Amino acid sequence: MASPSSVPQDVPREDIFISIHPEHVQSIAARTKNHEYRNYLLPSTISRLWVYTTAPVSSVEFIAEISTGKTPGQFPEDGGIGNSDFNRGTDLLGYGYEILSLWRLKQPITLSQLQAKKYLKGPPQKYCYVKRKVRDDYLTKSRSWFLVRRKLIPNHKQKSRRYTAN
Repeated sequence: MASPSSVPQDVPREDIFISIHPEHVQSIAARTKNHEYRNYLLPSTISRLWVYTTAPVSSVEFIAEISTGKTPGQFPEDGGIGNSDFNRGTDLLGYGYEILSLWRLKQPITLSQLQAKKYLKGPPQKYCYVKRKVRDDYLTKSRSWFLVRRKLIPNHKQKSRRYTAN
């Protein structure tokens, strides 16, 4: 993981690869989990998580648009799996990121594909910035890869920071 100040200029700072265990990815996809929790604060420029599902899946199948980091007490209690525990501070995680919307790729991107194209050296350990080429290949040129966009939080008032492809 590179610190924001050491990220090369050709690497956008809005998108990161992040590892999530398969059972949590399933809960996010089913909309029963609407926040992702971490013990670290992501840079405020991050607006999308390219969700790398850990082994045995080992691929990117979802891209989630997220809020900036929130601290315990800032979530609705009944808003999803883990929110109550997070608000009470019982899970020892300091930051939560609301999942504002979720895209499912028609074709998952496997770890071996990401490695062959030198987009990743291995599974993300904390997080890795998504290179412009990856973003362009999968968000701009291959926009037809997007199958589903689910709004997870109704009437959300935060200004969207979506990447717009024309």
